[in-house]
Amino acid sequence: MEQQKRASLKNEIVSLPSPEDLPAPPKIKPLKKGAAAPRILSAAEEAGIADEFDGMMLERKLSLFASRKTELLVACGFDEDPYTSGAEAVLRESAEDVAEGLWLAAKACGAKERLVAASSRREAHRFAACCTGTAAVAAGNRYPARTLLMQKLRRGGKKAEWIGVQACAALGAAVRGECRNETVVTVAGDGVRRWGNFRVRIGTPVGDVLAAGKPEKRVCLVAVGSSVTGRTVTDLSLPVTAATRCVIALKRPPRVPAHPCVGCGRCARACPAGVLPWLVHRELEGGSPEALRLFHVEDCVGCGACHTVCPSGIDLMAAVRRAAGLKEGRDLHETE
Repeated sequence: MEQQKRASLKNEIVSLPSPEDLPAPPKIKPLKKGAAAPRILSAAEEAGIADEFDGMMLERKLSLFASRKTELLVACGFDEDPYTSGAEAVLRESAEDVAEGLWLAAKACGAKERLVAASSRREAHRFAACCTGTAAVAAGNRYPARTLLMQKLRRGGKKAEWIGVQACAALGAAVRGECRNETVVTVAGDGVRRWGNFRVRIGTPVGDVLAAGKPEKRVCLVAVGSSVTGRTVTDLSLPVTAATRCVIALKRPPRVPAHPCVGCGRCARACPAGVLPWLVHRELEGGSPEALRLFHVEDCVGCGACHTVCPSGIDLMAAVRRAAGLKEGRDLHETE
């Protein structure tokens, strides 16, 4: 996976010009390093900082963590997707802002410990050498790495939460009074000649970001977000959001013909939440699923590992989501 990302990581992040119709970024009062938690939260709100992994506003996220009595705050500096590399690029180029922002975020939510999770030991050592006051670890190679890492950190009852490194860097920049209403987006896929990471204003049309990657003449599919859990787009005028993260262009759509379940159990071994996707699929296919046999479907984290490893090409994540809706009392077809 990391070898596939080298094409987008071999060059530094490129800043794209802001569209003329977008308003100028708002000015904010510089955030003092000794600021108390309420001031840090208000600065995050004034700057409009959103977490790049889930799109949640940082002020709201940190307030939620404070209510949960979070003890350890982790900055996610890696991307699980084989195409996306924006988090790793930001961690490399803005390490000091990430460390500063993580310190402020931990103070805002009351976390006494902080940690940076990098894509590999090499990247963890690179960060630690630059920012000696913040510990860093390698996330691991097994997908979904973020979920598995958080499960490991929470063993023994420790209350740990995570935020994205772009959100951390934006909060760190607030110390200088900078409002970073921009995001780093990876452009990749066999439909572009220039893989890379681009810093773009939020609100920039997806088509402008795709153009920076020098698309081939025949691009039949464009997707935004993760290649595993993202979505295809046909309207390239749609605006980039904080959670766009990646624009993938392909010459031809991936085709995975669906075959009957072979009962290999790979989906169950891949699931970090303890769901048995093959059993869920069988129950739904039977036409009269028993809610009691839909074990742990409500715990699905939406990582898509189950259908990614399925040799039969079955969309098992969709089946689990349907089952979760059924178990919650909704009609089976409402979740399709």
